[in-house]
Amino acid sequence: MTAGRPPIYVPDGPLVVAQQSLGPLSSPVPRAQPPSRSLVPIAFPYTPHPDWIPTQTNYDPGRDGASIDYIVIHYTAISYARTLKAFNIPASYVSAHYVIRGDGHIAQVVGEADTAWHSGNFYFNEHSIGIELELDDITNPAFTAEQYYAVAALACAISARHGIPLDRAHVIGHNEVPGSTHSDPGPTWGWPHFMYLTSLCAPPNASTVHATFVSETAFPVIDTDEIAPVSIVLRNTGGTAWRKGTSQEARLAIRGNRTDLVFLSDRWPAADRPAAQSEDIVPPGGTGTFTFQVKGTVPGTFILPLRGVVDGGAWMDDLGVYTVITVQ
Repeated sequence: MTAGRPPIYVPDGPLVVAQQSLGPLSSPVPRAQPPSRSLVPIAFPYTPHPDWIPTQTNYDPGRDGASIDYIVIHYTAISYARTLKAFNIPASYVSAHYVIRGDGHIAQVVGEADTAWHSGNFYFNEHSIGIELELDDITNPAFTAEQYYAVAALACAISARHGIPLDRAHVIGHNEVPGSTHSDPGPTWGWPHFMYLTSLCAPPNASTVHATFVSETAFPVIDTDEIAPVSIVLRNTGGTAWRKGTSQEARLAIRGNRTDLVFLSDRWPAADRPAAQSEDIVPPGGTGTFTFQVKGTVPGTFILPLRGVVDGGAWMDDLGVYTVITVQ
């Protein structure tokens, strides 16, 4: 919105909660599964496909060159239908980019390139995307599993488009906007569960994928033609879960894909034969185990510098992780 407009009104929740910390959650964990409206299991993660229902009022075209740095979560306090109607009434002075119905259906009301009137803060309106969740005594009295999945999938898609980190410093509630007098999304909103879900679909890139070294098995001393296993444990210190069998799978390979080490046989991890994580899912804060086998082909001591990859991108070259093999 622009200076001089009346304050933006967003229906407030019935309870006031304390300001929550904006510090990142180092190890988000799921909470108890919220209720679901569907009898059909939801395959998550998935790609969201919002229904384009644009408002003709209550937003500013463009963002005056402002970057999109935040995602702000709200709840409606009225039904989905009444929310869409309010966003089209000029006197309401309110809108949001997205509205998520109780069954997980997503409506896009304002384009992401434009400024919705949702946070009550001029700076945050220009620098954020607002998402409203239907929460109404009659139509949807509690947040549903479908809503959690939908808003997590939507947040991941927004993050991929705009490079917004999926942490609690950049994904916030309306109550956490500076100067806010609102309580939404309220005390019944499960931040740990939601942040865990976003980690399952967070785009793997240099800002979301990080690891630290935890441990390694003893360096093997083997005879020529003998085979020995090596296991390395790394901690996921990023915002993206490592998911086996997907583009978020974490793998170990020889740093730089060095070709001068091919004599160490095809059992060594390399670009086309990496050592993948053993676990199905390694959430942020969790540890992953990477096991591969080495084979002695010629006598000597060999140092193998290792690197980690997620979706083809290197992310741990600076850790100094390596293994040493001695062939007798």
